[in-house]
Amino acid sequence: MANPENLRKQDMKLPKAKRKYPQSRVTQSLWILLALVVVAGLIGLF
Repeated sequence: MANPENLRKQDMKLPKAKRKYPQSRVTQSLWILLALVVVAGLIGLF
């Protein structure tokens, strides 16, 4: 199986229009985590 990091590094060499991975999965999952924390915090307030 291909390593996602290596795929991403190959992607970085391509022009932006051709990239498959605009951001790393780590960044993506961090944003999802942050969104969940904010939602949980808002629910906690009410």
